[in-house]
Amino acid sequence: MERTRFVELIRKKESGEITLLEQKELNEALAADESYAEILQSLKVLSATGPVFNKTKEADAGIEKLRKRIRQAERKQKGRIFSIPARWMTAAAILLVLCTGGLLYFFMGRPGQRPEAAVVATAKGSRTSLILPDGTRIWVNADTRLTYDHTFGAKTRTVYLSGEAYFEVAKDKAHPFIVHTASMDVTAVGTAFNVRSYKDESSAQTTLMEGAVEVAFKRKEAGRILLKPMEKVIVRNSATVAGFHEKELPEIAVLKVSYDSAEAAAPETRWLKNRLVFSQERLETIVKTLERYYGCTIRVQDEALLHRRLSGIFQDESLGEVLESFRLAAGIQYKIDKNNVLLYK
Repeated sequence: MERTRFVELIRKKESGEITLLEQKELNEALAADESYAEILQSLKVLSATGPVFNKTKEADAGIEKLRKRIRQAERKQKGRIFSIPARWMTAAAILLVLCTGGLLYFFMGRPGQRPEAAVVATAKGSRTSLILPDGTRIWVNADTRLTYDHTFGAKTRTVYLSGEAYFEVAKDKAHPFIVHTASMDVTAVGTAFNVRSYKDESSAQTTLMEGAVEVAFKRKEAGRILLKPMEKVIVRNSATVAGFHEKELPEIAVLKVSYDSAEAAAPETRWLKNRLVFSQERLETIVKTLERYYGCTIRVQDEALLHRRLSGIFQDESLGEVLESFRLAAGIQYKIDKNNVLLYK
């Protein structure tokens, strides 16, 4: 099993979202690789309260425990040919990634001082979820950074988002929940909504599923609006995005959200169920989504292809299967070399 997949399964197990098939996959991985069992043993001290990977002191203790075992082995083997058990080194390496790496949690602050902020950062090809101290549940999409202050919930409930996340906000009228992005601030009391705000995309959007949110725009002349359930607001990014003509996008647009009752989901939130949904979207936009979803790099050889519009719904399909469907539907050729993809006519 790849380490990134093991990390994802551990996160799902800790958040209570792991399926029976995923639990079976995790059990098989534990039986096949002793280093994974070492990791779970070291992580037990992290599960007392809150998100398990937020505790840097306990994380350091887990890593130190593995180091101690290595030192003890060194003393026993003194004077003889010595080889550190590979599983211990693997466990130490993955534990370090779990506690400080791409898809999990860590605190930021200068040594010796109280931590200033907690950060959740996901790499391309990875997603995670967490529960904040106030009970708010958040699902974090790939290539996303979510930050909140260590005083969260005491006086304010404020988070900062770059990327995409889905929020189920715990009700607290005295402390509104605010999501800050580059182009807008979203305020809620108790509701469910999706926010997408990637720096390299031509627009940002907030989609309200239930409850109510107030959206304040960073451009002062734009003011603010109140969204109703099953509405979304799209805001054109102020920065110029290569390949997009700004006149093609309105400054601000409020649209109704389509809802598939059979799937109990809107297109904007299907990523929560591991689905990719494209509805007459430019290949330029699709490429960015595929790069984040599959953790790959895609190069388009012919610029004219970037303006092609494609549609499709994909469920747990490989990158090759998605690209093959584009080839059959639109004649877009492709070559895959490990994590690098070339698209051409």
